[in-house]
Amino acid sequence: MQKYKVCFATGSRADYGIVRNYLRLLNMDGSVDLSILITGALLDAKYGRAKTIIEDDGFKIGFECPIPLRVDKLSDTTSAMSIVLEQFGKYFESNRFDLVIILGDRYEIFSVAIAAAMQHLPILHLHGGEITLSNYDEFIRHGITKMSQYHFTSTEEYKKRVIQLGEDPSTVFNLGALGAENCLSIDENNVGDEVRLLPEKKCFTVLFHPETLNTQSPLLQVKELLNAIVKFLPLYEFCFIGSNADTKSDMIREAVQDFCRTHKHTHYYENLHPDAYHYLVKKSIALIGNSSSGIIEVPSLNSITVNIGDRQTGRVKGNSIIDVTCSMNEIVAGIEQAISEFEKVIENPYLKENSAKLYYETTIAILSKIESKNYKRFYDL
Repeated sequence: MQKYKVCFATGSRADYGIVRNYLRLLNMDGSVDLSILITGALLDAKYGRAKTIIEDDGFKIGFECPIPLRVDKLSDTTSAMSIVLEQFGKYFESNRFDLVIILGDRYEIFSVAIAAAMQHLPILHLHGGEITLSNYDEFIRHGITKMSQYHFTSTEEYKKRVIQLGEDPSTVFNLGALGAENCLSIDENNVGDEVRLLPEKKCFTVLFHPETLNTQSPLLQVKELLNAIVKFLPLYEFCFIGSNADTKSDMIREAVQDFCRTHKHTHYYENLHPDAYHYLVKKSIALIGNSSSGIIEVPSLNSITVNIGDRQTGRVKGNSIIDVTCSMNEIVAGIEQAISEFEKVIENPYLKENSAKLYYETTIAILSKIESKNYKRFYDL
């Protein structure tokens, strides 16, 4: 039996949480030798060192690339990117893979994609074709698309956009969003009492990240959010999740931690197991913030999303997304609307039945057809 060498590169809890079930199917296939390559916040204690979750799930970790996660200015980010590029370039030179799987749009993963492309390794890109504003994620995502040979998109609109970027339609597959399906299967053994004992539909989850291309200070933005939340204390519990390791995220983290120390009925979790996070959101009336999780996963959990600002502007959205600007009055109005609508019937445009199985089966089909000299050509519409 031919053995295919496959790797998945990840730098954040969000990436890994999305693909867990898909990776499990690949890992159980006797024809696949799967390695997980780790960098970024997954290796940093400040962000919860979520590498342990991957180990507990039984995956083989093939490579670790620690990077300094200073996030005060953009040059800190580019410095971290240069380390990832150098280290992964050397790793891929001596460790050849039949397929490198990459998800999304994070800066450290952009460097992984460059390193793989320069070493002539085929890349499978997940979640391409999506549009978001106010973040460098936007051009990073499209840049990874152009370095990749294969593409799994989460909606038909995104599939069309990837083809518009010059990708051969035969290499682009709309298979739905893994996260929209993953969150439906929660293992309560991974949910601690601090989350389990929260009151049902009397709490909110808050997850707020910096808009990295926005000239407005993240500190001013998060203060608008916190001033809005005060209006609903002590009637509701508010559970804050730590921000991603993005430029200026420490401003948000420190403001939120100070807020939780000085206000009752608030809780701060730097990092939660994916099952615990999904359990918490399912218990909540709404997710408040600007995470892509609020657009893709939360509707599957039958919760509302109060989506703040422009970070997710451009994404396909279901009927449970309440868009507000980053101002106290609009956020208050959005939370009030969520309270009045949380029992509505929610639809998720990203949910496709058996998406993890579709991802797995399509990956195996790709592996069986990969050629050693598969030169990529631009596809003209």
